[in-house]
Amino acid sequence: MGLTAATIRRHLEGELTIGLYAINPATQRSKWVAIDADYAGAMEDLLKLQYFLHEDKVEAALEMSKRGGHLWIFMERPALARECRIYIYNLALKLGVRIRGAGLVEGIEVFPKHDELRDGEFGNAIRGPLGIHRGADRRYWFYGADYAMEKQISYLNRLRKVSEEQLRTFIAAKPCHLSLIGNALQQTVCSLRSYFRVASFESSTM
Repeated sequence: MGLTAATIRRHLEGELTIGLYAINPATQRSKWVAIDADYAGAMEDLLKLQYFLHEDKVEAALEMSKRGGHLWIFMERPALARECRIYIYNLALKLGVRIRGAGLVEGIEVFPKHDELRDGEFGNAIRGPLGIHRGADRRYWFYGADYAMEKQISYLNRLRKVSEEQLRTFIAAKPCHLSLIGNALQQTVCSLRSYFRVASFESSTM
């Protein structure tokens, strides 16, 4: 079900808290990417990711959270979920940032959490930004602006959005370290090799 202006207003006013699903099942595309980290040392990892995203001229917004934070990236137009995921996974692996689910209990979680959805599926939701965290009973702000709703929204509107062309350039330009990730993620990366000329490599562990 799509969001209405009335629902968003109630979320921002604290009347309710919405959960956002990243993938449109009809297109397998996402308007945004969110990196969720809530473990010891999470903020250090998020800041590291934010810095290297900025090196790619990707303006990621860092949002506070109860134990760590969320790093949000906004797309110019909805991009394929699997392409969003492979870019972030590859960057995390390059930086040594742990990825939850790749044999680890603690690490970052990337939304969208799936390459694609089957009929009737919605995927996993993440708390919508600028709303009330019901567990903590408080609002968490983005670090890039004063802690006032108008200033926060203005800050988000100024962020440079990522184009699909940029995203594909990022993926094509960087090798994929398949030996460092689990089988499920290997399948994700391998499926992209037919679309992009990713640098080949040999791994004695495969």
